[in-house]
Amino acid sequence: MSHLLAFPTVISFDDKEKTDYKYLVYIPDLDGYTQGVSLADAIVMARDYIGTFSLDNPLPDAGKVAFTADESNIVTMVDIDPDSYKRALDRTPVKKTLSIPAYINEAATSEGINFSQTLADAIRDKLHLA
Repeated sequence: MSHLLAFPTVISFDDKEKTDYKYLVYIPDLDGYTQGVSLADAIVMARDYIGTFSLDNPLPDAGKVAFTADESNIVTMVDIDPDSYKRALDRTPVKKTLSIPAYINEAATSEGINFSQTLADAIRDKLHLA
């Protein structure tokens, strides 16, 4: 079952930063930092930080850590569904049964084509997945 969580996040902008990553993101509940090239990217990176953290650690209750922020900071909530995040990274093979015409089977077998890899590649291409 999926569950959506939201973590308080502090985003600051540093126009003196020498790299493109001018947005610094702090997630108090995880005592973690990340960066972004834009405000939207900073939020995406915060979500990714929380998701990556959740792969190896239990997530704490959100909003339990007290923090202060400067007036110039943006304080926002960043949401994530940790279960969906984990599923999106799951590369565990899943067995599927399918049917194809005999002549395609014979031609592909004679060429040594890996059916599983070919099907996975075709679905990935069809869905525009990385």
